[in-house]
Amino acid sequence: MRQQVAVWSLALGMGALSCGSDVAAPGGASGAAGTSGAAGTSGAAGTSGAAGTSGAAGTSGAAGTSGAAGASGAAGASGAAGTSGAAGTSGAAGSGGAPASSTPPYAPDFALNREIPAGAALDARSGAVIGRLVTNLLAKRVQLSNHNDVPTVYTVGPTDESYQVQVSTLGGPISFRVPAGAVPGTGSDHPLIVLDPEHPSYGPFTELRLWQASVDHAAKRVTASGGGLFHYNNDGRILNPNGSPSHSNAFLGAGTGSGLSYLAGLIRPEEVRAGAIRHALRFAYSNCDSSARFRAPATKTDQPKNCVGPMAPEGERMDMGMRLQLDPQVDCSRRVVPGKPDSSAETRFLRMFCVALQDYGMIMLDGSSPGSVVFYMENEQTAGFNQLIGADRYGGYSELILGQADPADEPPLGIPWRRLRVLAQSVF
Repeated sequence: MRQQVAVWSLALGMGALSCGSDVAAPGGASGAAGTSGAAGTSGAAGTSGAAGTSGAAGTSGAAGTSGAAGASGAAGASGAAGTSGAAGTSGAAGSGGAPASSTPPYAPDFALNREIPAGAALDARSGAVIGRLVTNLLAKRVQLSNHNDVPTVYTVGPTDESYQVQVSTLGGPISFRVPAGAVPGTGSDHPLIVLDPEHPSYGPFTELRLWQASVDHAAKRVTASGGGLFHYNNDGRILNPNGSPSHSNAFLGAGTGSGLSYLAGLIRPEEVRAGAIRHALRFAYSNCDSSARFRAPATKTDQPKNCVGPMAPEGERMDMGMRLQLDPQVDCSRRVVPGKPDSSAETRFLRMFCVALQDYGMIMLDGSSPGSVVFYMENEQTAGFNQLIGADRYGGYSELILGQADPADEPPLGIPWRRLRVLAQSVF
């Protein structure tokens, strides 16, 4: 029986994500328009191609269990990661397909890939920042987007042809293989990620990240307003020319508003299939509620930017790179989606999301329109989440994570956002 209860409000218009701006742009924070975009207006699906031959998959291991631990109701362990193959060598799903491995990209010691240790200290401003966050959620919405302004992700195969990529932040045209039929994400940002397991010039595991991308397949040319090249290997090898590890920092060009790539913290379909998200979740936060400060793993900030309306008091503003954690005492195995049974794909995903917020947390890595909180999923055009989680609504899966407006949190719907806390540091 469907439960009739009050939940956080969900606006039908999706707010501007403002992901990944590389240059100053009008509108909302990070170049997206401050007005709400149309929900669910995704472009035509890209052609992902048949199964490819870019490598054998590593064994991903068991997803583990996310049940409750003992009488205290604390979330149980989310499961061992298993022995997964290195990123990019796990076998591409074909020309235009995404990597099959559920192991997150970048080095094992990259901040987003490290679990939060027990007893991690809290930021002195935790209560004020979370109070402001909850106020925004009650007044506006939380978004979990798989359509507007989130990137499509492609892995090139050995037969894909080279295109000329023209992006000013890369210092001139470069050559990069692009799958036939590849299209950027929708929305004002038109983000695109192309992964090359073996680039002839830049070496193995090279990632091309583009903002406001346009692909002309007839001319074999890609243009964008900004972008960067990264190494996405997760085997710990040093591939960056300057000797730095693969921590989602561009070795050529630029990252998003935090300096990192879209791929850092992005929810991928392989993780949903495996049953566990083993990294911190990337989110964008209201430009009017952001400070001008940043902390690692962010390497910079473009906030606050183009705030239309009053700014939050300084002590309540969030810093770029801040890491938030859901109270580990929350029993994720009891979280429910209204009208959905425990066995549903929607409930399974909600509980997976909940455990990730406890084990790894969520890290602010971009700005958004005033009042918005936006989590990033891979774009539906390449991800196929509708087959894994169920049909999205209003351009995403926000309804699955909307929490109880009642502080008593009964019944335990979605995510109990009041039980977040800000950690004193984001890198462990």
